[in-house]
Amino acid sequence: MTQVVTVSAHTAAYAMEPVKPPQRASRASYVEEHTRMLAQQAAQSEDLRLRALVNVVQPPALALYFLTSSQQQFEQATLKETIEAYKSSVA
Repeated sequence: MTQVVTVSAHTAAYAMEPVKPPQRASRASYVEEHTRMLAQQAAQSEDLRLRALVNVVQPPALALYFLTSSQQQFEQATLKETIEAYKSSVA
């Protein structure tokens, strides 16, 4: 005697969820985390070679902050101001 069991696709997917391998973190986030840890170690230690390495390889978020900190935020013009500027430049 044979017993036939049917299971919906949703139920099968739900049952297989714990079997799935965990999703790996991206390589960029892995490198950024280790660079950040290295920068913290360099700040606390007296090792000149480690400090020099951190000066060459800075954490990306910190480097991005220094690259964009001098940029000014300009307010956007309204539609009315844009149309007036266009009309005055054409006339």
